[in-house]
Amino acid sequence: MQGSSGPDRVNTLRPAQVLLLSRSAFVLALLLATAAAFQPAAAQVVRGRLVDAGNAAGIGGAMVTLIDRSGVEIEQALTRSASGVFDLRAPAPGEYRLRGDRIGYATTYTEYFRLAAGETLTLDMVAPVEAVSLEGIDAVAERRCEVRPEEGAAIATVWEEARKALAATAWTQDRGMYEYDMLRISRQLDRDGRRVESEDRVRAQALVATPYIARSADSLVAGGFARFSAEQSMFWAPDAGVLLADSFLDTHCFRIRGDGAGVIGFVGLDFEPVPGREVPEISGTMWLDAATARLRWLDFQYVNLGVPPWLMDAEPGGRVEFQALPNGTWIVTSWHIRMFTAGETTHPLTGRLTASLDGVAVERGEVLRAYGDEGVVFVGSPGYSVTGSVVDSLGVGAPGARVFVAGSGAEAVTDSVGAFELTHMGEGEYSIHATHPVLEQLWYQLDPTDVEVGPRSPNPVRVDFELPPLREVFDDICGNEEPTSPTLIAGSQLVWRRGIVTGRVTDPEGTPTEGARVYTVTNAVDPTRLPELIGADFDTLRTRTEARTSSSGFYRVCWLPVDLQLQMLVFGEEEAVDRDAIQNALSFTDLHPDRVIVFTIDPESPFRTLDLVTGSR
Repeated sequence: MQGSSGPDRVNTLRPAQVLLLSRSAFVLALLLATAAAFQPAAAQVVRGRLVDAGNAAGIGGAMVTLIDRSGVEIEQALTRSASGVFDLRAPAPGEYRLRGDRIGYATTYTEYFRLAAGETLTLDMVAPVEAVSLEGIDAVAERRCEVRPEEGAAIATVWEEARKALAATAWTQDRGMYEYDMLRISRQLDRDGRRVESEDRVRAQALVATPYIARSADSLVAGGFARFSAEQSMFWAPDAGVLLADSFLDTHCFRIRGDGAGVIGFVGLDFEPVPGREVPEISGTMWLDAATARLRWLDFQYVNLGVPPWLMDAEPGGRVEFQALPNGTWIVTSWHIRMFTAGETTHPLTGRLTASLDGVAVERGEVLRAYGDEGVVFVGSPGYSVTGSVVDSLGVGAPGARVFVAGSGAEAVTDSVGAFELTHMGEGEYSIHATHPVLEQLWYQLDPTDVEVGPRSPNPVRVDFELPPLREVFDDICGNEEPTSPTLIAGSQLVWRRGIVTGRVTDPEGTPTEGARVYTVTNAVDPTRLPELIGADFDTLRTRTEARTSSSGFYRVCWLPVDLQLQMLVFGEEEAVDRDAIQNALSFTDLHPDRVIVFTIDPESPFRTLDLVTGSR
């Protein structure tokens, strides 16, 4: 409905109109008088202090909640530091009680009390010194997954501590307590989730009101935590408000995992969607410090996506990290979401369009500083770091080596002396990988080094890598099989067989091709064959190789001659090939001139990478 308002145009004022205006003025005056007579009284106020039962000292930084008779939470406030003073307002007279939450301590409730209209009630709320310990709780934890676990159960104990932190985080965010200086990192990884193909780091030009914004809980529960298509993939992370919402709690069950999960000193509260949920969902773990009962971080994974399993190879999920500030407020200090980038391709068997894994995208946010009325209240750091060096087999620093955490997007390139530093590392265990452009061309991987990063480890953690000699790499790649002869005869000269060619074969749509055949031919002969070739025309002698691709389309050809022209052909597994013609041809250009690749291997760098496409050059 659309309307407009404005003064009436009156050209001639008649007596009846004057009377009407006079009555309208009288009614307006009456309404104003009535409104003044019925102005609401001052709000109902509850003021007081939260004090320690042992010494009556004020407890600051605790969350006090006003709850009505039906159990609805009306208002919340943090107690002031040192004094423990709080101030709450009720919207109407009635019966209420207070709940006091301190993380790591038992929750305190008052008896119900009555608030009269306009009354200000002052009371002290006494909190017994009853510490909550989560250490060892996994030994007695229930293993079944429970929706809204009953009070007194181990699951309920862990959830209550997580709830306190989440409630404080949501309260802090809803009231706009702080503004944040943010660093946003977007990384695009290859489809193996290893190589960082691009990375953008953007520092917010202006302070933002919240580290990140989630969709409403009802929207996520109803429609799912992800939307994706060939054109676009969208994923949403939960925030504190989502995890506390009734709609989320009613559709997810909880169970405990403890030290057995491999995260020493922490208790994990697992959650997962209840059976029958068919929309894109999340499962995950809230990790709490067993000694302090403080929530530290949330790990989650996307489930029920209904996508081909190869898209799930991207391991879509994320992490949200929490931090308590000295005044009792809580903030999110960092978060990240890991997503697959989906495309479309034609299925090689059905000919129908199907989803393909084009890559892995990682979005990350880091709080560099948080500002309140009193100035800077939180200063972030680069996080934990891993430093070290990469050296060659002679102990000399190797510049240009790449050190990374597989799948995380955390990587560094060594400097001129082979040194590196990985920053913005979260707390936990990592497998640190190292590689070098020379090794990457050969698809050769070093064994990773596992490290633990966190408060129990030195910061930075030191990791050093040594690159193996090329001969060792060649032996590993080519199965430790030496050629029948280290040289070939090409005309009147000897050429060394030290070349290795590796690469990946795809179809024209970019899908890796398994079982493709890769042929090479060169104008040279193995000298060990000379006795059987006496009297033969050397101009017609050739050395040929054949290789097959793996399930990922990878191939390698070993011990090719260097500094000598080679020809290469590739055929898909289903393509018709005249093998006799291939074996007898003096030149592949006589057979398939439009598909032959001609190349030479440099003796100073005896390996090459050639990615091939079936059906074309």
